[in-house]
Amino acid sequence: MVDDFVKTMTKEFEMSMVGELSYFLGLQIKQLTDGITVSQSTYAKNLIKRFGMQTSKTAKTPMSTTTKLSRDSDGKPVDEKLYRAMIGSLLYLTASRPDLCLSVGICARYQAKPKESHMNAVKRIIKYVKGTLDFGLHYTFETNVNLAGFCDDDWAGCLDDRHSTSGGCFFLGNNMVSWHSKKQNCVSLSTAEAEYIALGSCCTQLLWMRQMLVDYGITSAPMLVHCDNMSAINLSKNPVQHSRTKHVDIRHHFVRELVEMRIVILEHVPTEKQLTKPLDHNTFLGLRKALGIMEL
Repeated sequence: MVDDFVKTMTKEFEMSMVGELSYFLGLQIKQLTDGITVSQSTYAKNLIKRFGMQTSKTAKTPMSTTTKLSRDSDGKPVDEKLYRAMIGSLLYLTASRPDLCLSVGICARYQAKPKESHMNAVKRIIKYVKGTLDFGLHYTFETNVNLAGFCDDDWAGCLDDRHSTSGGCFFLGNNMVSWHSKKQNCVSLSTAEAEYIALGSCCTQLLWMRQMLVDYGITSAPMLVHCDNMSAINLSKNPVQHSRTKHVDIRHHFVRELVEMRIVILEHVPTEKQLTKPLDHNTFLGLRKALGIMEL
């Protein structure tokens, strides 16, 4: 099949065979007997050097569990250009490091008027990167074509406007192929509403991935979505709108139709298996490994 593809392409385009893929758009690729690993270790090393943190200590986690960032109006201002450069560099690193996605996203909210507290949080992320330079994503060959997603939220986690933060990671078989961490557009009045909104975002992403597979001629089983909030799961199964849920925007209720049509199957998962807020070291390590992020 590969030889036929090469012959077809060389008839239409000028091509040269350079051997096994090892580097692509800043991503380092290693092809092993049991799978493929993707990392940005060279880029991470250059990032540490660029911001002069070669001699700094390392951090065990990208963000502290005790520190809550806010606008910090009374804080000491820092260089905006330097802060934005750090954020931009870290955002590019999240292409292969989903364990950075939440912490970088939180720090990115304060690029307009960054304070010393924000700079310290960003430097902690870089210190964590310094201690995990050779980490990346591992994709195993032992997998299938079924789609599954995990969704969660940090209810009212933003101290400035009390918006919640939705998070999700999406698997094709045993391999994580997509992830996101995003602040919700509206204030949620309950954890159930915040989780329900996160659930809707998760379903839209899975639907898009499902259509992509169809375009490639691949049909997957009903999509499995893991959620740690039973109220959100029950809300998606109960067609009755009562006083406690009538404030939820109608646009989020399309999840019910997906459940009724058996396109999506909802399953409860313990909160300890979710990564949408700063966690302690041991919990963080366990979830990082479960996502397929490991030392190469």
